[in-house]
Amino acid sequence: MTGPTPGGATSGAAGGATDGFTGASTAVERLAHGGSRSGVLTAMVISEAGRLLRHPLHLLGAALWALAVAPDAWDGPRPAFSALTAPMTLFWGVPVFFAAALVTSAARRAGAEELLGVLPRGRADRTAALCLAASGPFAAGAAAQALLSALYVATGNELERFPTVAELACGPLALLGAGLLGIAVARWAPVPGAPALAAVVLTSFNLVVNAAGSGDGAGPYYLLGFYADFAVWGPAPSLAAAGFNLGSTGWHAAYLLGLCAGAGALAMLADSPRRLPWLAVGAAASLATLLTGTWQLP
Repeated sequence: MTGPTPGGATSGAAGGATDGFTGASTAVERLAHGGSRSGVLTAMVISEAGRLLRHPLHLLGAALWALAVAPDAWDGPRPAFSALTAPMTLFWGVPVFFAAALVTSAARRAGAEELLGVLPRGRADRTAALCLAASGPFAAGAAAQALLSALYVATGNELERFPTVAELACGPLALLGAGLLGIAVARWAPVPGAPALAAVVLTSFNLVVNAAGSGDGAGPYYLLGFYADFAVWGPAPSLAAAGFNLGSTGWHAAYLLGLCAGAGALAMLADSPRRLPWLAVGAAASLATLLTGTWQLP
């Protein structure tokens, strides 16, 4: 059982409340010293990005990705390609989704959301700061991809071909989308269990589109999922180069980017007093996702 702290919050919740209030105190200090409004928002973004990157679930996701990649990356052309392009979505992306939801809801769960009323910018700007902070895991994922790519080159790792920029971008884009969607779920469904339910629904969707119409390989709709393995596995033990599944990986990256934009617009719609611009962004993102989702299919 937690006891009261001098500030009036319980000690068990105080960590989340204190972390959630860091951006507020930084913003107030910046404004008090003559900082601009854009400077205040920048301070909030930096604070929220730091919280997200330091969150135990984000760190766990990075570790799980490394553990998933390490045994397979030098096993042969097929696993080497898959390790560089596929595991980030699942092993790192799912923890990022939950980390973003928890960071967004920290003050509410601590019963200290009213403390954020001292911010010179409102709840909509705090949501905007969180959305911009989701670029932190994206940057971390891109850096990890770059490091693994450099290791491949340095060790002369055998690949059927090196992944394209679009194929390499899909993992970090999945991290960006996971963060934005976690924020949106926390804003729209501030109830216990909502992120877990959303994760189950999205995972089920991915399993369905990956398997729909499939024979020995990926089905024709596999690119509609967030997790997509571009390389054909071939006969067991699936180590040799066996070609690639049909479909446009370039349009798939654009499809993921459209989903990211839609998730960000959804998060902003929860709090923004000016909903029309975000409805327009959401509509444009939905149209772009529909088109790119169609164009990516074989």
